[in-house]
Amino acid sequence: MFQDIKPRIIEPEVCVIISYAAIDGSPEGVAKEAEKYLSSGKLNFYGWVEDGSILGICGFEVHSDKVEIHLISVAENRQKQGVGSAMIAALQKMFGMRLEADTVEEAVGFYRKRGFETTAFLDPEWGEKFSCVLRV
Repeated sequence: MFQDIKPRIIEPEVCVIISYAAIDGSPEGVAKEAEKYLSSGKLNFYGWVEDGSILGICGFEVHSDKVEIHLISVAENRQKQGVGSAMIAALQKMFGMRLEADTVEEAVGFYRKRGFETTAFLDPEWGEKFSCVLRV
């Protein structure tokens, strides 16, 4: 089930999952990422939860015309089992509007496999990145 887990963001199992997708996966970087969500009223932090265990996380922002995915990651032992796809499908069902994400080369395949159109662009700070768009 896809549900709001912002109150659980600092739990160790959640921090480990965040570390897989955060730009800085160090404990300090993960803490900074968690604080960003905790201090923001506009950033959402949801997770895929089964039997009380968090299997995947998704940080996103809802705009008037799109949902912008900032962070998506799945527990190591549950990767390639449909959890990421289930979170994307849940976002589509919840909001019924375009989904967008900017990502790096290592993660662009995840979005392509789920039907996102991808366009490469040069980010001055990070180099090559990809804009990923899934239209309704």
